[in-house]
Amino acid sequence: TFRDTVILVAFFQRICLDVFGMLEYLETVLPPTTGAIVEAFDRWMGAFTTDPEVCQQHFETRVPVWLIWKPHSVPPDMKVLKEVEV
Repeated sequence: TFRDTVILVAFFQRICLDVFGMLEYLETVLPPTTGAIVEAFDRWMGAFTTDPEVCQQHFETRVPVWLIWKPHSVPPDMKVLKEVEV
């Protein structure tokens, strides 16, 4: 049916995007980080997360990431580069 065809095409598109994204990630050589602040690789799409571990993983692989927390949840020793209203 038409509905099944649409679902199949969407699934195929998702698989293709996953494969091409992984290939680009594996083929891109990034120099090792030298400090606490690193430049993100701006050709990659970023992510929004509320999980600090996911944020750290994205940060270490230089994928742009935004950590979403309520102001009272931010530890006082955390370095915040810029606070924005959502």
